[in-house]
Order: sequence, then C-alpha cells, then structure tokens
Amino acid sequence: MQAEILKAIQTISNPFLDYFFIAVTMLGSSGFYFIFIPLFYWCVDKRFGLKLGLILISSIYVNTVLKEITKIARPIGYPGIRSIFTQSAGGYSFPSGHAQGSTTVWGTLMVHYQKKWLWYVGIAIVLLVSFSRMYLGVHWPIDIIGGILIAVLIIILSELIDSIVKESNFNISLSFKVILSILIPALFILIFPHKDIYEYMGLISGTLIGYFMDKEKFDFTVHAPLQKQILKLLIGIIVFFVLKEGLKFVLPSGNIFNAIRYAICGLWLSLGAPYVFNLFKLNDKTIKT
Repeated sequence: MQAEILKAIQTISNPFLDYFFIAVTMLGSSGFYFIFIPLFYWCVDKRFGLKLGLILISSIYVNTVLKEITKIARPIGYPGIRSIFTQSAGGYSFPSGHAQGSTTVWGTLMVHYQKKWLWYVGIAIVLLVSFSRMYLGVHWPIDIIGGILIAVLIIILSELIDSIVKESNFNISLSFKVILSILIPALFILIFPHKDIYEYMGLISGTLIGYFMDKEKFDFTVHAPLQKQILKLLIGIIVFFVLKEGLKFVLPSGNIFNAIRYAICGLWLSLGAPYVFNLFKLNDKTIKT
C-alpha cells in the first residue's frame, strides 16, 4: 500500500520538479536551521530564539531515538520506486526527520506569534517539505504522518513546560546554571549515546552556558537598523560554519570531541557573536562595565 502511494506520487516526476523538491526539502535540513534559528536569536527575539532551538533539538533527540528503536528501512532501492537526493537521507526511515523538524519549528512559530498569514506559510512549508520526502523516494507515508504527529506532541509539551518556567521565579547562581548546562545534556547522552546525540547535546550545552553568561555579563539585545542586522547575520553565520567545519581539523576525532566542537559552536551563537556585535556597536546596547 505505501509503495503504491509513492509510485503514484512519482508519476508526476520530471526534471523541473526534481530540482524544485530538492530545494524544498532543504528547508527541513540542519543547514537551514543553523541559519534560521540564529536569525531569531540575534535579530528578532533572543529568548524565543533559544526556545525555538531547544525545542527543535529536543525533537531531533526523540527522532533519533525512535529511528534507532524501530530500525525501519527506507524505500531507497525498493522495486519501482525512484530515490534521488539520497544524501539527505541518513539513518533509518521512521519517523521522518524533515517532516518532524519542519513541523516542530513552524508549529512553534505559529503558536508563538498567532498570525493568520504565518499559519498559512507554516502549514504550506510543512506540507511541501513532507511531500518532498515522498516525491524524492526517501520516506514512506507512515514516516511523514508519524513525524508530524510526534512534532505536535512535542510542541504541546514544550509550551506547557515553558509556561511553568515563566511562572516560576528560580533564583539560581550563574555557576550552578553552568553546571546544569553541562550535566543535563551529558545525562541525555548517557541515556542514548548515539553519535548525533553527542553533537546536538554539545550544541545545547554550549548555547545554554553562553546564554546564561550573556544575561549575567552584558545582556545582549537584538535591536539594530536593518543594515546592521544583515551584517550581524553574515558575520555570525560565517564564523559559525568556520568553527563547525574548521574545528574538525583541530580536535581529534571521536564522539566526545564532536560534542566539544558543537559546544564551542553553541558558545559562539549565544556568547561570542553577541559580544562581537556589542563590541562593534552592531546593536543598540553597549557592554556593561
């Protein structure tokens, strides 16, 4: 049944749609999120940018665990199904990481801003990204449905947790926050020590440490004229990717060092980049003395 659905979808295949859906599927890739979420953190709303990143990484964690538990093979190589752009299809099939990730991000945005136009845009992107995975022949329909439903549950739970955090008035020292920012991601690694988990928990750890240090030291603000916002984004993203790829040649290989590499990238996102923006007056607030 699922194979027949994919075959039916692929009856519309042509070179133009191939390129179109490859482009669409990139909207659900990690590369897109590495640009999109820092945009919010640096230029729109710092706290919401952090929240969006944490919810997405939590969703990725759940997705990785479920893939490794279910171990369902992808449709790649199935008779009669054409699979292209398979470099976007790592690991097992269920649930779809692209469908789950796009639903998590755009669903969180829709719930947060409550704008009608954003609901239209968000739903359209989720449906297009999800459809692209079937058109490209890298996911079964059940993977798409599962990914979307899991993302909805994660959004509901995350909003509940966030409302509790907002209403609570925790008075915790910076040093204790830093310790928790290391220990909690480390615990999630111990629970499920997959190589991808090392990377994303490292990213969470570094980002949280930087966020708490920023709040304590100079409390970066996002406000700036449009030209400076563009410059902030360019500087921040370029350095992020230089660190992400360049540190591979500096640090030894292995999961622990991958976690450290991503932690450094996280520190740049939430502390290094804001410090540079403040230093060169790319936002409307200067560093406290």
